[in-house]
Amino acid sequence: MSSNTGSDSRPKHSWSLALRLTAWYAGSAFVLIVAVVAFLYWMLSRSLDRQDDHQLADQVRVLRDQLVERPGDLVAVRQEAEEEFQSRQHTQVYVRLLDASGKALVETPSMAGLIDPSAFPPPTDFGPGEDRRSTAGTPLRVMSVRVAGGRSDGAGYVVQVAMDRSNDDELLAEYRRDLWLVLAVGMAVCVVGGHLIARRGLRPVRLVADTARRIEPTNLSERIAADRLPADLLDLADTFNRMLDRLERSFTRLAQFSADIAHELRTPLNNLRGEVEVALGKPRTPDQYRELLASNLEECGRLSRLIESLLFLARADNPRTQVAKERLEVGGELATVCDFYEAVAGEKGVTLVVAAAGPVHTDLNRTLFQRAVGNLVENAVAHTPPGGTVTLSARTTDTSAVVEVIDTGGGIPAEHLPHVFDRFYRADSARTSTAGNVGLGLAIVKSVVELHTGAVEVASGEGGTRVTLTFPKMTKA
Repeated sequence: MSSNTGSDSRPKHSWSLALRLTAWYAGSAFVLIVAVVAFLYWMLSRSLDRQDDHQLADQVRVLRDQLVERPGDLVAVRQEAEEEFQSRQHTQVYVRLLDASGKALVETPSMAGLIDPSAFPPPTDFGPGEDRRSTAGTPLRVMSVRVAGGRSDGAGYVVQVAMDRSNDDELLAEYRRDLWLVLAVGMAVCVVGGHLIARRGLRPVRLVADTARRIEPTNLSERIAADRLPADLLDLADTFNRMLDRLERSFTRLAQFSADIAHELRTPLNNLRGEVEVALGKPRTPDQYRELLASNLEECGRLSRLIESLLFLARADNPRTQVAKERLEVGGELATVCDFYEAVAGEKGVTLVVAAAGPVHTDLNRTLFQRAVGNLVENAVAHTPPGGTVTLSARTTDTSAVVEVIDTGGGIPAEHLPHVFDRFYRADSARTSTAGNVGLGLAIVKSVVELHTGAVEVASGEGGTRVTLTFPKMTKA
């Protein structure tokens, strides 16, 4: 029984980005609403406390003034306390006057059963009031103030005042009920608003995803329209479009490369098949068969060189490919290459020259380096007229070793220079793959240099062509 566990690699309980954004938007907005509502409730509560404290303090000042104007006249004080109590219908204020020993001299009717004198805070000079509960559970705002009273013995009085806060508690309770309703509605609005904001904010991301979903090898030319994206996603869109550009170029090169391979393989195979068919058409002499075998061997050699070059390029394209390097003297290696191609150059009347500015040492793979330089020399000799010169030079800079192959040929047209290192590319369209040329020599040169983390450049004009190879300097021993 086959398993389908690898068909969906997404976490089973992963939240979508829209849901996460909705949760963050709704949560942050709701926290802000709660903070505002709590602050308003606190301000209302403080305002009621201050209002009640002002009323209690005014009542104390009235009694104090009476005691100062009419010292010892407790009847007037009792009358004031009773009138104050009877004049208020919604907010009851209770007054108690104590002497220095704590004995109650005057108090509002029913105050004795409402709150005991010991329940009041210590007397102060018009400090803020405090909340208390009566013996029956009624909420009270109380204040205890010490006053002089104008007594001859210098002893003062203590005025205890209390205010019934039942109306304040009812107001705050109603306000809390309204706040809970506000919070419930606010939570719903935050969730809905957060969801709409998240969906609208993620619309450009969905646009990018839809574009990516439509892209296939057959329509790699499609791109993300950056004009409809916010500034935050422009960099993402640009990066994605650049990636598509690279993929399109890679697919185009791959398609062209496949077509070129098919063409290059088809030519020698057709030659082999045609020669064999002709040979089998009628009996031949031994010399004719020998000539046929020699021709077949030449075509097989071309196929072998083509396959070898393709395998090398495939290995070089692997990012994990590493080359073994050794410390080389570049001038000596150039001389070795010149010795190898001396005969070929002499047949064509071309002179090979090595010009090294002193000893040039660096870390290279000997085989690959000789192959790259050999390809350049072979190509330069092929395009240099008789009597011309091909010069191999080497020099050093502060950070690199530079090798140049310079010929005195007719040069390469400017429109072909950007493509000379492409695989199977030939600047001269009249040239064919005869003489073993398959258009991979310069591509191999570029791959060898890149394997050494170097760089290759080409410059050409009417006086000839210059190919420059730059290799990093050798590491310290």
